[in-house]
Amino acid sequence: MSIKLGAVLCADEVTPSSLNTLSSLGFETINITFWQSLGTFDLPQLAETVAASPLEVSALSIFGNTLSSVDTLSGWESLITHSSLFGSPYVTGFAGRVTGKSVEDSLSAWKATFSSLLDLAYKHDCPGLLFENCRMGDLWKRGNWNIAINGEAWALMFDTLDDSRLGLQWEPCHQVEAFLDPLIQLKGWLPRVKHIHGKDALVNWDLLKVIGLYSPNKATSSVLPGEGDSDWGAIIQLLKEGGYEGSIDIETKNQTFFPELEEKKQSREYLQKYL
Repeated sequence: MSIKLGAVLCADEVTPSSLNTLSSLGFETINITFWQSLGTFDLPQLAETVAASPLEVSALSIFGNTLSSVDTLSGWESLITHSSLFGSPYVTGFAGRVTGKSVEDSLSAWKATFSSLLDLAYKHDCPGLLFENCRMGDLWKRGNWNIAINGEAWALMFDTLDDSRLGLQWEPCHQVEAFLDPLIQLKGWLPRVKHIHGKDALVNWDLLKVIGLYSPNKATSSVLPGEGDSDWGAIIQLLKEGGYEGSIDIETKNQTFFPELEEKKQSREYLQKYL
């Protein structure tokens, strides 16, 4: 199976017109995302909209603190329960965190929550629950959003709750922002990587030398594939060698996908040449 290229969309961007536009530009998949809650979205109706288009749903995502927000936890449950309506994609999001606590001090609550969600995933034939590793400003010893912030945290998580349906929603952007080598990390974690966001980062090394790591300003910026520091040719080759069968869904640096659509088209074409 070849790797497909798609787009990360907010749920309110999923319309017949937008999906037809993406298809006409060569996009094949979409990752539908929600922020903290599902709001008033009608999931069966949303599924019908997608089913009437040529695109496949690669993942359903809700980003919030699963361990502290009832709405976010309920969102995970609803997406898992309704995943079959969308073709049974992965359900993804932040791992959550006990507010203000360390990674280790959040593991017990995380295990309890995701053990229950795993049971639900098996019941509804959801293929997997994946964790996105955006830090949201969190550190190892404290934070408010997400314990799945790096490889050391992933190792602790999967040692605490090891199941074949738990995995990673990975992207090089967050690794470049942390000054990690994305390729080295991907090689070590490839069996757990089930979905990929097409997003990169660019380091301004001259600025970094001036402001350092702890400035209120950042020396990194989020960019599209083809504009950043990552070697996507090497990433895709590694994915192929590892038998990766998922998609790479381009994630915009803005809140919505369709502004500056030509840039996303060019990014898709950049990735396509390596497939």
